[in-house]
Amino acid sequence: MTVIAGNNRKGRYGFTLIELLVTIAVVAILATLAAPGFQNLMATNRQASDYNEILAALNYARSEAVKRRQEVTFQISDNSGVWGIEVYYNDGTSDVTLLEREARDARLSVSNNTISFNTLGRRESCTLSDGVCSVTIGDSTVVVSLAGSIDKGA
Repeated sequence: MTVIAGNNRKGRYGFTLIELLVTIAVVAILATLAAPGFQNLMATNRQASDYNEILAALNYARSEAVKRRQEVTFQISDNSGVWGIEVYYNDGTSDVTLLEREARDARLSVSNNTISFNTLGRRESCTLSDGVCSVTIGDSTVVVSLAGSIDKGA
């Protein structure tokens, strides 16, 4: 049996150095192209997460007002890009906090607002009552109607 040079692959498994270097170069190029899109996706997801958390707190305040048969207040504030929310009611002597949340980072600005819901879940008061009671979260808006419904703004 005659062995021809280069055809004896017995015992040789794996990739050559050139194959590995080409693969690493292609992966590096693809990663460089994908990084900006991934960063944009992460920023969009962060904003959606914050929006949903604030929306959930507003709905929680409204449901607690109906459940407790007491006026419950939702307050949101922006301290240099770090938003904080508090849901509370007054038990006759002092404010009792039901929920407190704060942003993880200073990437999203919100509008300061205080919204109170009455025992029927309707909006009792709003600090921004120029006809529309809303909370601006980045480039999104949540609107609270007089009936207390909480909807995505335009």
